[in-house]
Amino acid sequence: CVCVYMASAIIAGAGASTGAAVARICAARGLAVHGARRRPPPQQSGDTFTVSAVDFRDEESVEAFVARVEESSGPVALGVHNIGANVQFSVAETTPQVFRKTWELAALSSLHFARALGARMASRGEGTLIFTGATASLRGAASFSAFAAAMHAKRALAQSLARELGPQGVHVAHVVIDGPVDTPFVRQLLGEEKYGLLKQRGGLLEPDAIAEHYWALHQQPKSAWSFESDLRPYAERW
Repeated sequence: CVCVYMASAIIAGAGASTGAAVARICAARGLAVHGARRRPPPQQSGDTFTVSAVDFRDEESVEAFVARVEESSGPVALGVHNIGANVQFSVAETTPQVFRKTWELAALSSLHFARALGARMASRGEGTLIFTGATASLRGAASFSAFAAAMHAKRALAQSLARELGPQGVHVAHVVIDGPVDTPFVRQLLGEEKYGLLKQRGGLLEPDAIAEHYWALHQQPKSAWSFESDLRPYAERW
């Protein structure tokens, strides 16, 4: 069918928090939004975007998904890679299988994302690709070797991609999320008491605030693009 939308957005890793917040802001500002994750949640009434089951570790699935989106909703103007793989194991506990899977989730999926969207955007001379990073993108903490290695690789890929596609009109950005995000996962991880205290003192990043920053990156004029930015709550020590 012919869609009324002029452009679309793809959110890889469209979870219930940051990914969903980015999807909502894109939909509210006129893009046809298509989320993707390995196991999408049930569609909620009132949702302004769809979430499809796509494993970004599989290149053929990613290519088919992007092709369907562009056919149904117009060219992808904004792509967000929001897939992480936060695991905590000592080096002794980090098996090759754990290391490989973590790398596939964060880094290999980034390559498939970039290959499917980068060439399409470059052929049109416009578009934005944003990669969600983490503190582990810049430094490896004890017991996070697999996660840090994968996120370092994701950041390096984004750097190379920015230098390659920037001159062709495609804005590539990497955002370091340097602090805990206010999500159900973090709440469960911390426990109610620690979560409440952290939230009270302003120690959590709000997903909607992250989404506003991503949209601002997408709106940057070509004369003043930024590649890397970092976001943290005002109370976060760094």
